[in-house]
Order: sequence, then structure tokens, then C-alpha cells
Amino acid sequence: MPKTSHKGSDFDCVTCIMRKHSDWRVLATDEVDLLARGQTRYSYQSGESIYSMGQVGNGVHCMCAGTVAIRRLDAEGNSVLLHLAYPGDTLGYESVLTGEPHRCSAEALGPAKVCHIDARTVKQLLDANPNLGLQFLRRTAASLDAAQDKLVHHATLSNRAKLAHLLLVLMDRYGRETVDGANTMHLPVSRRDLASMIGARHETVSRIISRLENEGIAFFSGRSVRVPHIDALLEEIRPQLVG
Repeated sequence: MPKTSHKGSDFDCVTCIMRKHSDWRVLATDEVDLLARGQTRYSYQSGESIYSMGQVGNGVHCMCAGTVAIRRLDAEGNSVLLHLAYPGDTLGYESVLTGEPHRCSAEALGPAKVCHIDARTVKQLLDANPNLGLQFLRRTAASLDAAQDKLVHHATLSNRAKLAHLLLVLMDRYGRETVDGANTMHLPVSRRDLASMIGARHETVSRIISRLENEGIAFFSGRSVRVPHIDALLEEIRPQLVG
């Protein structure tokens, strides 16, 4: 299904809830008006591309609703899921700031709404408000910290512990508690994506899932996950983090 677009006046940046929780919250009233004139909101369906690796960015993207997968191709041409983006996140600003092509791609994992702000508007706002540039710098620093944390996890945790940690992170965002005290969620990504996020082979993740099910720690049915006792999943990572 093709994406649909709506020009700035149809969606008011001044009253946008997500803007107030995003990098754009530092803008003054007249700067928000400029932002609104330079933005177009797009609606995406699952699997649609927001931008592609190797494409030169013509603006930045502000997440309004949904979940977006940030991917990169490895040396063998395999798509690797690096992380997930959520409402309030700003995407693709690196390409605009450096003038270099996107080093990753962004893909909607379900119905998503994303505002595109053209590069000219972004540059005008950066010139007018240095705090916006500081926000992008802080976001870059946070991304670097997250990448370093991921390296530490990959170096110190077993594949089983890494999968448990990832499931806990996803459960925190997508999970819900049932009447019997269990936690359930619908995974936003495939098992192959889970494997790429923890740096393991798909077959390895399948074996770990089988063991978790045999031990009664977590049960998988397609993309549905049920954890009877969340503390049991937490125990998978506590000993290794302490050690």
C-alpha cells in the first residue's frame, strides 16, 4: 500500500505531543512555525521504506507513531537489525549534518506516522537555534554510549543472557501483565531479527528458545511470547552482570 502524505498545515507542530518530547522541544514559537512549514507527515505500512542505505538524505524524520527498524547490510549483504526507533525519536539527521549518504536504512515494522522535515528547514533552524544542534549532539553521544554498552554485553554475556536481556527490554515496552501474573507480548520483530540484534546465528537463538521453553521460563508461539514469572527471566542475566 502506498504511503500517504499531508502537508504541514494539516498537522500542527505547535500542538504535537511528540514534539514536546523530542529534540524539537527547544525551538521558540516562531521557529516551530518554520518547522511546521517545512514538514510533511507520511503514513507507512509494515515493510515500507522510510529511507535506504546509500541514499543521500534530503531531510530528517521525526517519529510520531509506530515502530521503525534501523538496519544495515553486513559484508555478506545480510540485513542486520541494529535497533528500533519509537515515537519522539529523530532519524536520518546524520546524513543531513555530514552531507554523506545514509549508512543505515529505516523500515516501518507496522503502521507508522513519520514527519519529514526538509534539509533547508533543518539548516535554517540550526543556524537560528544552537540548542537544536546541541540536542543532535546529545543524541549522537547517547547512541555512542548505547553502542558501547552493546559491545560490553556481547563481550561479557552468553547468547542466552543476551536474548533474555533483549526480551526484557522488549517486554518493558510491548508487554502486558495478565490476570494470572504472567507477562505477555507480541514481538515487533522476527526471530531472525532477534538473532541479529544479539549477534548470534538464527539456529542458535532457536536452540535457546527451545531450552527456555523446556525449563518453563518463556514460551513462544509465532511472535507471541509468554513469561510466567518475569523474575525467572531476570535471573538469566543477574549472575553474569554481577560477575
